Amino acid sequence: MLGSTARAETAARLASCRTSDRPAERLEALDTVRVPVDVLLKAFMGEQVSGLSRLDPALERIGREIADLVCLGGKRLRPAFVYWGHRATGADHLDGVLHAAAAVELLHNFALVHDDVMDRSVWRRGRPAVHVALANVHAEDGLAGDAGWFGVSGAILAGDLAFVWSDRLFDEAPLSADALARARQVFTELRVEVMAGQYLDLRLAGSDAATEPDALHVALLKSGRYTVTRPLQLGAAIGGVDPALDAALVGYGDAIGLAFQLRDDVLGLYGDPGTTGKGALEDLREGKRTVLILRAMSLCGPAERQDLSGLLGNPGIGEGDADRAREIVRDCGALESVERLMDVYQEQARAHLATVPRPARDALVELADLALFRVV
Repeated sequence: MLGSTARAETAARLASCRTSDRPAERLEALDTVRVPVDVLLKAFMGEQVSGLSRLDPALERIGREIADLVCLGGKRLRPAFVYWGHRATGADHLDGVLHAAAAVELLHNFALVHDDVMDRSVWRRGRPAVHVALANVHAEDGLAGDAGWFGVSGAILAGDLAFVWSDRLFDEAPLSADALARARQVFTELRVEVMAGQYLDLRLAGSDAATEPDALHVALLKSGRYTVTRPLQLGAAIGGVDPALDAALVGYGDAIGLAFQLRDDVLGLYGDPGTTGKGALEDLREGKRTVLILRAMSLCGPAERQDLSGLLGNPGIGEGDADRAREIVRDCGALESVERLMDVYQEQARAHLATVPRPARDALVELADLALFRVV
């Protein structure tokens, strides 16, 4: 099938990247943070689910859905940026930073739950999305009414719980009052931007006049700064305020954050659902005006543009339609063009690291490679 061929070509493109530019199988920069953050999140989520169960046994399932999403998946990329942002100040390891990093990860899971509702995604990390799982609970418990709407409503509340719990975990960080206050300012900015970006993304999907700069602006707000820039600044804020370092981290973070979203767009169209843990049709069905799609619309011919326009936002498309979209995007050169743009962002990001001290500099180079070359 064409879809399988296109996916294979994309996988081969990733595999053929220069060895020096590819992340190692074991990523020290990530593992340094992932293990302690996993331990912290598991203990914290256990306490929160137990607290819900004491309120009412029926609440345990919604708590368990959040806990499983948080504890059974995720790369912990955002916590890693928080931690190495702090180390970029020249500071040594500080356990309190891990609490702030774990809070950012828990906030991320709030965003995932709500994002799956907005995108009507059925799968998340190889498991039923929370709104689907809770719709199944409605049926299993023999409740009356609309199971689907119950699932959506429950998922909105589950995401809200994750949001509140992220605040609780953040406030429990063993940090000085001044450090916590500085970090809280960035944490607030991060949350405002990701919600603003998500709303603009919804608007963009319904706009036939959407442009590539529009898509890049949305990508920066809803993904780039939320994933890289603000977590870096949050970690650095715990150590103090250094305008020169802040400028370097913003320059690096915005570039890698945009590359991260561009990779996400490519995986959304060409990724293997068995690897990504998400369906491969959602972005098309939701009419996402990604940089990849908008670039294809500008590069392809009139007939191909008409075909692609007809597929965007059509909830009834199937795998064969997605194959046609992949063919158009690949053959017009948009896929190759976006891959080159990611390389440009990577070089820009590395240039901003010149003044960042080791080991943070080496860790951020490694994390940049992960963002660029990931397949999930």
